[in-house]
Amino acid sequence: MKYLRNAIIAILMLMLLPTSALAVTAKVTSSSARVYRSASTSSANAALKKGLCVTVSAVSGSWAKVKYKGITGYVPTKYLSSTDTAKGSRYAAYISKKTSAYTEYSKSSEQFTLEVNAKVTVVGQRGSYYRIEADGRTGYVPKSCVSQYQVAADVDTWKSSVVKMNWFSGGSSAFPTGSYGYIYDIESGIYLRIKRMGGYNHADVEPATATDTAKLKKIAGGQFSWNSHAVILKAGSKYIASAINTMPHGKQTIKNNGYNGQFCLHMVGSITHGTESVNSNHQASIQKAYDWAH
Repeated sequence: MKYLRNAIIAILMLMLLPTSALAVTAKVTSSSARVYRSASTSSANAALKKGLCVTVSAVSGSWAKVKYKGITGYVPTKYLSSTDTAKGSRYAAYISKKTSAYTEYSKSSEQFTLEVNAKVTVVGQRGSYYRIEADGRTGYVPKSCVSQYQVAADVDTWKSSVVKMNWFSGGSSAFPTGSYGYIYDIESGIYLRIKRMGGYNHADVEPATATDTAKLKKIAGGQFSWNSHAVILKAGSKYIASAINTMPHGKQTIKNNGYNGQFCLHMVGSITHGTESVNSNHQASIQKAYDWAH
């Protein structure tokens, strides 16, 4: 093993090239992998040990520019578990159409579903798939289902599906603690992503990212308040007439979203934490959201 590694380094010493200052790790996935002096199988090369980790500095077509022990060379991307796209680094993206995410590079592998506008982090590519991270899970999704931008919410496609749900009779379970959803503010047309962090009498939620916090502030007219706003909650496949305030309070659990706490989301029949009573303003907003949809 030591001899093999030294042989690789010796050959690579002949092809020292400048690299960009990136730190994206990829693992060699095949014992057939070789590292080349240039992006050509006819150039000087050496065998690579399966399982070896290298640093990817760039990707062009089917070739990855890699660095190992300070030496630079080229490896076909098909032999690497994770190589970044031409952007050269991890980056945030969105699911442009509902898709399955496969846990391995195979459609027969275990899978989970990603909804439209689900936020993901692209961490690599393999063939016609991006390797992504989403809500603590990693998987492969077709490149055609990933966009750098959120898909504009086509209100007309779901507006007639809006329902009212009683919080204590199905509403809470439709949006379980720990899950992500979206809210659509009927006054401004702003669409933002949220996460339910807890709550028993109603949902305690937080903006998913700093960008979502900025959108929430726009909904609030530039300053967070206890005022009630009529919104549509998208939870899974359901669209639920709901109401929110925008004032941060309680414990903040998403540390990098720029929002110091949580805010409240109400459905039909939900009650406040303090008075444990139904808030008439929120119930009026829920009805307003439902009437807007129908």
